[in-house]
Amino acid sequence: MSVSPDLQPHAFGRRVLLAGVLGGAVAATGCSLRAKPSPPATYRSLTEESPFYVAHRGGGGNWPELTAYAYEQASRLPGLHAMEISVCQTSDGVLVCSHDRTTTRATGVPYVIAEQTWQTLSTLQVSAAHTTDPAQPGRPFTRFDEVVDAYADRFVLFVEPKDSRASPALLDKMSGLRQPERVVWKQPINSQLFATAKQAGFATWGYVLDEPAHTGDNLARLAASPDVDMLGAPAAESDAFVQAVVAAAGSNGKLTTMWEIRSVADRDRALALGCRGMMTSDLLEVLPAAS
Repeated sequence: MSVSPDLQPHAFGRRVLLAGVLGGAVAATGCSLRAKPSPPATYRSLTEESPFYVAHRGGGGNWPELTAYAYEQASRLPGLHAMEISVCQTSDGVLVCSHDRTTTRATGVPYVIAEQTWQTLSTLQVSAAHTTDPAQPGRPFTRFDEVVDAYADRFVLFVEPKDSRASPALLDKMSGLRQPERVVWKQPINSQLFATAKQAGFATWGYVLDEPAHTGDNLARLAASPDVDMLGAPAAESDAFVQAVVAAAGSNGKLTTMWEIRSVADRDRALALGCRGMMTSDLLEVLPAAS
């Protein structure tokens, strides 16, 4: 699901300028960007919004992805009530925020996460090279609990184990929060863990890829499963592909979220195709209150 930014020069300048204005406002006032505290979001309240937005990788298109810094910046944006977190596990059992099983792309250091201790990985910095402002400083590689403990009481958290070895600990961590109404278990639509997630009281999001196990008769069967609450459609696929996902979801009374939304044009396309949720790393471009 990794997507490289493809930015137009005018969009880059606009986003960087807006990021500076937002940061300056916070520094000057010492206040959150929210005019007033919002009530804690739940899966039900989130999906009643039309559309609703999810910060993919914490807003990794604007800030170093999956870092505590990115999530903190995203949390200040009005109208944002959900965040997505990809999770791996270190050799000593620590859950960390990472889309990849290695640290190569994000940090430039070629470690396999499952083979390293947290003490080693804690020294790494996540690069801003793939953001709209690559000149901004890198940010520390981040433990999962640093993020989830900070936001689980008010944001809906879409969590996905990127390594199967992280799944048991991730299920235990999210169950231990005792706030299942704010947890969405995210995996490919044919995941075998959705039933377990539903037993824990979590909502589930099954994203559909262009592969035989996900499409055709399998899509119809998987979309009908009571263990899948919402479907995901990839923005990189054709209109016909997305429409098939939306139709399969709709025939079972379910919503569809598109990922990864990179621009207002992407958002408009997703809405026109019948998607309700917008999963985006480019929050400063896509989120109405920020754009």
